[in-house]
Amino acid sequence: MTVVDQQAQPDPDFPTVKYPNPEEKGALDLAISTANEKNIRLILANDPDADRFAVAEKVADHWHQFTGDQVGVLLAYWTFSSRSSQLTTDDTMLTTAVSSQMLSKIAEGEGFTVRETLTGFKWLGNVAQDLKESGKRVHFAYEEALGYMIPSIVSDRDGIMAAVMFLSACSTWGSPWAQLQKLYEKYGYFATTNTYWRSSDVTKTESVFEAIRNLEQPFPSHVGYRKVMRWRDLTTGYDSATEGNVPDLPTSAATQMITCWLDGSDSDNGIRFTIRASGTEPKIKLYLECCSKHQGSAHKGAVETLQILRHSWFHDPFLQVEDRFADT
Repeated sequence: MTVVDQQAQPDPDFPTVKYPNPEEKGALDLAISTANEKNIRLILANDPDADRFAVAEKVADHWHQFTGDQVGVLLAYWTFSSRSSQLTTDDTMLTTAVSSQMLSKIAEGEGFTVRETLTGFKWLGNVAQDLKESGKRVHFAYEEALGYMIPSIVSDRDGIMAAVMFLSACSTWGSPWAQLQKLYEKYGYFATTNTYWRSSDVTKTESVFEAIRNLEQPFPSHVGYRKVMRWRDLTTGYDSATEGNVPDLPTSAATQMITCWLDGSDSDNGIRFTIRASGTEPKIKLYLECCSKHQGSAHKGAVETLQILRHSWFHDPFLQVEDRFADT
């Protein structure tokens, strides 16, 4: 294993990166430079306190940095496929409401259960403990922000544990990129494009959400040409698809979070996106995913819907867009 010399020793000023978070653009630049120099094709990275884990692989002549959803699905599938006994509906994996739906698709085909929680490992960890106390077996949990958990070891995200697990899987896969393509071929392509806007203050954030809620009553009928199939607002406590319109996740009037499901087109199986306000800074975050049998169609649906939302919902001049990452 080769270590990036400039980042080998602790330094609280983090002088080699703009942000010491492997999610952020540029955080792996030194690692990529080192890998190119030493002809290495796989990069593993943790953040300073080692609770996040990131992966990049050189595919042909291009470096692909895996999204948290892609790493999460790979680790979840490894957990499922490496077991000696068949999983049942009493076997559970966890993810969050802003993460990919691909894990649920795999579970649907393979016979185990996936539960979604709110974002954050306080939710994933507590739900895992509750399920275990009720007699269920919880094998794995992840969220798209590069966090992974093995509940039998610790009920929190652990980037070192995830790295060891990923390397074990690579000894079987060879190329994680090639393994991911096999999963896409089997279960469908899930293209994500996650973005956030910086708003001027919390009041501006709240006004953006209220404007969205007031587009139509009880919720918008369409986003662009796509029909809204389901609308869940965890701020107001409304879900169009449940009995009594009561959401299936905890609600809070103090937080802003809306999830919307859109119908499919001629070339894809539909869109799900969530918008939520950050709890720690004036940001509005968008998590958007399109599923299709074909990679190009999934990517096209995700990008088109993102552009529609940018121009129709988030056109306020006080909002500053910052693309976070896409998976293509």
